[in-house]
Amino acid sequence: MSVNSKFKYLLLLALFCFNSAQASNRYYADNALEPTEGFVWDWSFGLGYYVANSYLAGVDPFTDGPEINVNLAVSYNKFYFDADNSQLSGNFTLGYSLVDKYDWGLDIIGTNLQDGFNQFGTYYNRNTIVEELAGIKTRDSDFDVGFRLTRRISDSQLSFELLQDVSGSHHGWAFNSFVSNIQTWRNWEFRAGAGLNFYSAEFVDYYFGISNEEVTATRPLYQPGIGVNLVAEFHAEYPINENWVFLAGWLSTWFSTSISESPIVSEKYQHKAKVGVRYVF
Repeated sequence: MSVNSKFKYLLLLALFCFNSAQASNRYYADNALEPTEGFVWDWSFGLGYYVANSYLAGVDPFTDGPEINVNLAVSYNKFYFDADNSQLSGNFTLGYSLVDKYDWGLDIIGTNLQDGFNQFGTYYNRNTIVEELAGIKTRDSDFDVGFRLTRRISDSQLSFELLQDVSGSHHGWAFNSFVSNIQTWRNWEFRAGAGLNFYSAEFVDYYFGISNEEVTATRPLYQPGIGVNLVAEFHAEYPINENWVFLAGWLSTWFSTSISESPIVSEKYQHKAKVGVRYVF
């Protein structure tokens, strides 16, 4: 298991030791990634049920099960840490605000873009070697650092991120763009977003390429170039009472041929849906 993966697991365990309100997602206009005066923190938790398909060859194409959501936002002046698990595009983000003026923001951020996997599939499956992945080298989770530029217009946000891997996993770069909007209708809140992301040849080759040492009779050498994916998501929330909120969401990702034609990738897309509840204080 990589250092990044261990860090993420320890972080999730640590979050349960805190005691409390809003989910915060850096892709949406109501995120908490803004300068504060002194120390400010907020948290919420929830429980949901998810269904998803896997893009890795040989891995069970359909998975489902319960999912615990813990969301934490911590800031100190211009520094912040944000972990969002209630929305499907959510992730953890470390950051420092360089500019926050006239609805424009420029930040230095660090985040994880790609989870690792090996011949067992994901890190969550340690029991059985997947035949189609047998013999591949471990792909470690990455940690990427770079600049994030955002423009907020009322309940909409446009963001651009240029990130470089600093974990030593793939040494590649990624360019992410995302546009989002939040709408309310009666007591419902709807969130929709779409993103177009570009990944360097080093990124794509590390995760989806096949080296000479990994070649088999059914797994040819594969050296891809730059990769692209398109992301779309939709979320809906409805307050059940003063403290509990119902939520539902759908996230779809479509891969370019440099990714989908890899011998260890079985699908051109990945979908995930969830329903659940979140407790707010």
